[in-house]
Amino acid sequence: MRVATWNIGEDERNNGGKLDIIRNENIDVLCLQEAIVKSDILPSIASYIKENTDLKYIVEYELSDSHINIGSRMGVVICSKYEIDNYKLFKLDNPNFIYSVDETTTYYSHDKGFIIASIKGYNIITGHCLPFHVFKKNPLNYLNLFRKADEMFIDVYKSNNNMILCGDFNYDNVNDIFPKIMENCKDLIDCPTRKDKQLDHFIIGNKLECIYKNVSDNVFDHKYGIFDIN
Repeated sequence: MRVATWNIGEDERNNGGKLDIIRNENIDVLCLQEAIVKSDILPSIASYIKENTDLKYIVEYELSDSHINIGSRMGVVICSKYEIDNYKLFKLDNPNFIYSVDETTTYYSHDKGFIIASIKGYNIITGHCLPFHVFKKNPLNYLNLFRKADEMFIDVYKSNNNMILCGDFNYDNVNDIFPKIMENCKDLIDCPTRKDKQLDHFIIGNKLECIYKNVSDNVFDHKYGIFDIN
């Protein structure tokens, strides 16, 4: 199974050759964060990929307003070559942070969450966590917000230890925020994925094997990762 994870950065114009990467890399399952899922002016990225590649099965989780494409909604997405047997959605608690840059610019914390999908014998989870640094907060002071997710990951792992957990977690040391699941898993990304920090992670159960990986720069602000998992 070739699985890719990618914070797409709300870009729907395909200027960066998203489809070329999907086709050339022969991706089986694509997990996207900061993806446009609803818009008055743009097609959803999942629908766009479905129409233009062989990733014909999709799940979208609409979570928050886009702060780049006004009038659009963004979230997380899974696109798959294989039928998605079942899925569920999990929303993280929102601490409702507010940060004012100046008199005209104020940021509010978005809803964040995960898709949990069963695909060809694997439980694949992808999601996006809050960028605490934007609000001048330390995520380690809010570990209670991660605890429910960590427990959910454990439940998924117990049901099927062929588990893949990936996405933009906006924090480098995933052992700090998801300690329980990391007792049973390993992170395959070990390099910076946005500027000088590793914010993105690709985590697999200890019984799974990675036979190929590629974490690459592109025109977007996050690297994408591609992994062959047995």
